[in-house]
Amino acid sequence: MNISGTYITAEEFKKNYKALDDIEQTSLLAHIIINNTPYIFKEIPLLYEQIKQYLSDRLQIQNESIKIIGSAKTGFSVSPLPYYGKKFSEKSDLDFTIISETLFEKLNKEYLIWETCYNNKQVLPQNDIEEKYWINNISLLKRTTSRGFIDTNKIPNREICPLTMIINNSMYLIKYKLKEYHNIIISKASVRVYKNYNLFLKQLKLNTDQIVSIQ
Repeated sequence: MNISGTYITAEEFKKNYKALDDIEQTSLLAHIIINNTPYIFKEIPLLYEQIKQYLSDRLQIQNESIKIIGSAKTGFSVSPLPYYGKKFSEKSDLDFTIISETLFEKLNKEYLIWETCYNNKQVLPQNDIEEKYWINNISLLKRTTSRGFIDTNKIPNREICPLTMIINNSMYLIKYKLKEYHNIIISKASVRVYKNYNLFLKQLKLNTDQIVSIQ
């Protein structure tokens, strides 16, 4: 009953989240972090729908499977200290979440192809720095894919990964067009794809529980 609007402060979120039971916490997450118009688009909500439709058409997925989370959604950061509560700004990211088993499986296949080609030296990093990133990202992707999600920016933009290239290019264009046509400036845009909604909610709640408990 204390939540009467779409947007609340970081302190209000923390206070109410701690006071609720598991089911009520899930409702709070759905209202503040998952659903509703993101904070970044509160003055132009139709733009958010247009962006989702653009991604839906380009990736051939359902419009409803596309979400924005993070500070662009809430207006403040829900991250570990010292970043918790930091207000959304031009230095903040635009974090997309896509919930699609089909998209997840396609990206997982691209990741495995890239890993195999790298191990067989069929595709090579451009320099030592990129190779270091590749090794770290392959290790990270092994863990995250087993938990049902994948970050597309961990897969390189190479021809053997065409879907990844489309997604990462879309993120670049969204950032560019937001600044050019709407004077909305962000640090970068990225996508995390979940295999299903339950895995997404499980990870979101796990992260939130850990962050709020130490505030």
